[in-house]
Amino acid sequence: MLLEELAGDLVKLTSSLVGGRTINIMNTDGIIVASSDQSRVGSYHHGAKEVVLKGSPVNIYKDQLQYYHGAKEGCNMPIRLNGVVVGVIGMYGNPDEIQETAQLLKVYVEKYYQLESLLRPIGSEDAVRELILTHLFTPTEETMNSARTLMSRMQIQLTFPVQVLMISAKEALDSQKQITSLSSWLDQLGFLDRHTDIWGILNKHLVLIASSKAGRNTASLQELIQKGYRISLGRPAATLWEIRDSYKQAFLLDSYESEPWQDMADLSTRTKYLMIQSGSESADLLDGLVKRFTETFSSDEQKVLLMSVKAYYDCDRSIQKAAGMLFVHKNTLQYRIKRVISVLRIEELPPFWQEYLLRLLVQRFQKAAR
Repeated sequence: MLLEELAGDLVKLTSSLVGGRTINIMNTDGIIVASSDQSRVGSYHHGAKEVVLKGSPVNIYKDQLQYYHGAKEGCNMPIRLNGVVVGVIGMYGNPDEIQETAQLLKVYVEKYYQLESLLRPIGSEDAVRELILTHLFTPTEETMNSARTLMSRMQIQLTFPVQVLMISAKEALDSQKQITSLSSWLDQLGFLDRHTDIWGILNKHLVLIASSKAGRNTASLQELIQKGYRISLGRPAATLWEIRDSYKQAFLLDSYESEPWQDMADLSTRTKYLMIQSGSESADLLDGLVKRFTETFSSDEQKVLLMSVKAYYDCDRSIQKAAGMLFVHKNTLQYRIKRVISVLRIEELPPFWQEYLLRLLVQRFQKAAR
């Protein structure tokens, strides 16, 4: 991918511009792909992943480091190309002191990246399809016109409604060979149609815009799941302009949920999506709960308690069923649930709100572990 190809040069060019401060460039999975501190290359940066999900800068102060695995104090900002977040640039230091310098750094990196992307010609059919995806997921009059032109050139005619699918694996799809093999396999099974569907690799996932098509072989998707892939589907889009929303839904589901099949056409998935949105918009409240939880329990205790909470609510609050699932005595499980509720100081809330907050807590930790 272009970001990884340019990252090393960008770090070398920019580090001297900011007085030798540590500069990191992260991909959209939150992995540091280049750094002026070589020991950090290849490590996970939770702050960068949050930047990608929120689409906005994340400042990390010293007293917040416990909530950001693999991060250090500093400013982290999205790198955008045609409105799409393609990576993250981070600079070490007190955010209050380096804010303006960090913003100038972001502008420089974006301009450099945009110039390089324009200078490199669009070559293969796969590259054109990926560009069409990028345009459709960042809808403006300009990008839509470009997408229409490219689709006409490729003789692609979307048949509405269309649905965005995001396919991911346990290991990131980080090579063109993997993507080509996967898309070719789906093509051979009769799921893809080169004249009605668009697909490509974005953020190390195979992303598809699948047209409404009679006789489509959806059984191939089940075969993918059996092979260990996860599939997230946004709601059907009736127009080009609605495709972005379908993509956002699939992206968020893939980022937060570990289930192998998530489809916004299903009520249960829409409910989970509503919780994801709510959790994103209630960051301050969740941060407080996370702080109490992590300050009270050790890492090992946190895993056991979160597993217990999830099992309890997945079993519709049946202590007996959840205890059987976890192979523990029901009194042990009851103690764990009450302990978490007590530590979070939500004993006075009705059961519904307790469950709501605890599910958001579990969801937050699941996202951090991804």
